[in-house]
Amino acid sequence: MSDPTSVGYKPSKSHTILGFLMVLNVLNMVDRNLLSSFGPQVVEDLQLTDSEFGLLTGLIFVFFYAVMGLFMGVLTDRVHRPRLIAAGLLLWSVLTAYSGIAKNFFQIAMARLFIGAGESSLTPGSVSMLSDLYPQNKRGMALGIYYLGIPLGAGGSFIVAGILGPILGWRNCFLLLGALGVLLAIPLFFMRDPKRGGLDQPADTAPADNQAALKKNSFSDVMRSLRANPALMLTIAGAVFLHIPVGAGQFAMLWLVRERGFDAAEIATVYGGLFIIFGTIGTLFGGIASDWFQARFNGGRIRFLAYLMLVITPFTIGYRFAESDSIIFYMGMSAGFLFMSSFYGPAFSTAQDLSPVAMRGTVAGLLLVACNLVGIGCGAVLTGFVSEFMQASGSEQPLTWALITADICSVLTIPCFVWASMYISKKGVTA
Repeated sequence: MSDPTSVGYKPSKSHTILGFLMVLNVLNMVDRNLLSSFGPQVVEDLQLTDSEFGLLTGLIFVFFYAVMGLFMGVLTDRVHRPRLIAAGLLLWSVLTAYSGIAKNFFQIAMARLFIGAGESSLTPGSVSMLSDLYPQNKRGMALGIYYLGIPLGAGGSFIVAGILGPILGWRNCFLLLGALGVLLAIPLFFMRDPKRGGLDQPADTAPADNQAALKKNSFSDVMRSLRANPALMLTIAGAVFLHIPVGAGQFAMLWLVRERGFDAAEIATVYGGLFIIFGTIGTLFGGIASDWFQARFNGGRIRFLAYLMLVITPFTIGYRFAESDSIIFYMGMSAGFLFMSSFYGPAFSTAQDLSPVAMRGTVAGLLLVACNLVGIGCGAVLTGFVSEFMQASGSEQPLTWALITADICSVLTIPCFVWASMYISKKGVTA
């Protein structure tokens, strides 16, 4: 492991940049989830079907997000990373504001397409920068803190829908969010790009060699690297299965209002509050516990995730059958928030550790393609179609069964992560 006191590691500078990137990730997740948070209102206002709503929150958004994420990952390995993030932030913020004046499915769909393109710049650039700001034995926790943006942002979007929605309306909330994003883009143009590979172990590619590798790095190089690294491929596969119910979760508000009888504003506030509380606990717990496992086992971070999911899965599936006023219902909902938030720090830091230094941005982009296009995109679209099929078949709870189907798919994450951990341990790979 690298010594955290090694030359180049400056905690105050690293923590400041980490904090700012986390704020941007909060904004990113509020932006991404606000449409789902206002699901019942948007569906009614724009007269959308379940399939159309699934397309908006799933494939239409994540197609450009995922495909552009890979492109942004390649760019991340070649250009000034803070400025690349700034350009993406400006793009998605302007289009978020435009979403607030959309009048029909086509208009909001076009905005969602290019919002995905803009947001795709954030994570490859941020993950790559943080890997150059923190030594290897600190990356799990650092990325865990960065990914606090998921519970704080996604949960915050439901708080916005529950509290500000009735006051301002869903359209004005989109306009305000877009304006905030434009303001936050300004500091990025003045931020220095960290030195690449400066905090890696001597056995890794030397920084001077990294710069030469950056010029030669291509997509075919990345694919060859993947084929030679089954542990990384299994980590990506496990992430895909885990994100299927995340995509299905875009229907959470519709499910809670339609089939569980909650008031839209009231349950949005409760849902957002639980997401923030247990998502934050999960993010911090995932970072700390995975680093503890990592210090004792090769592949410890992925092994930790497999163990945690094994424990939590009965709650996340079982609560779909529970009464909506029971403690089991809220325990299962909270367990899902906790595990999903625990995933990002350990999984992304493992993928970074398994990647060549000169390809870290590209691999982060590829992981985004897999998680979002295959996992979230297909999960949301299929949930919409399955719900409509079940409804046509006479089911009284079509969304419930569609969501359970997605939950069951996520169980395949466990063998993927266990196998990846075993391969890392067997080969003696440091990850």
